[in-house]
Amino acid sequence: IPERNKEAINFFIKEGGHFSIATGRSVAAFRNILDELGNIAPCIVTNGCIIYDYNHCKILHEEALSINDYKIAKEIKNTDKNIGIEIHSGATVIGYNQTQESIDHQVYEGLNALEIDFEEASKYIWNKVLFLLDNKEDLEFIIDFVTAFEFECDFIETTATIDNRKRLYFEMIPRNINKATGLRKLAEILKINRGCIYAIGDYYNDLDMIKKADIGAAVADSPDDIKLQADFVAGRCEDGAVADFINYLFMKRKDAKDGFSN
Repeated sequence: IPERNKEAINFFIKEGGHFSIATGRSVAAFRNILDELGNIAPCIVTNGCIIYDYNHCKILHEEALSINDYKIAKEIKNTDKNIGIEIHSGATVIGYNQTQESIDHQVYEGLNALEIDFEEASKYIWNKVLFLLDNKEDLEFIIDFVTAFEFECDFIETTATIDNRKRLYFEMIPRNINKATGLRKLAEILKINRGCIYAIGDYYNDLDMIKKADIGAAVADSPDDIKLQADFVAGRCEDGAVADFINYLFMKRKDAKDGFSN
């Protein structure tokens, strides 16, 4: 995290703002980031499925997959494909089908996954299921495979770069849940005044959140169609895009003589 971002975030909080982070990562995977930021507001994690208060290690709100959809993970494990399966339940990660891809992911994010069978895993609330794939052929297979089911969830394709290699993931999440729905719920929990919800992001999974915020920002290296939807375009992430956005907000609020109240 660029030092100027840390300074700007601390300034924002001192001026009365609530600073939160919205991420697709799970509760457990995100904890180490907070050591660099200190006492921030509850965070939107697991693609908007959970609002988590890290200061008190408490779930404030969660969305869950229908138990009827659990069978999809079981049936995928029973195929002859080498597909890793992680089940995310609050702060718990279950390594339901461990492969090299899932192990690499858990090591990268510092996860200590439980390895239990389907019967035991079914006793948990599932917020998200992450399928970790070796190649594009397996991605195409799983996309085609799930069409055979009647499901109550949404599926999204995601990626991550680990050890200089792009990894392919396929996520199963509760229907109509994303970072934007998480943002609205967080604003409700924190009692944020209308007009005072701000968001910055850099990719397509941030787009709804950027559009739903009262002031939405993109970063310089975002895709052009995302920047077109933003009210403000900051610099590059590594150069302190968050600081750019906070400075922009401060000048707007200063002009309005409202500060950062709520």
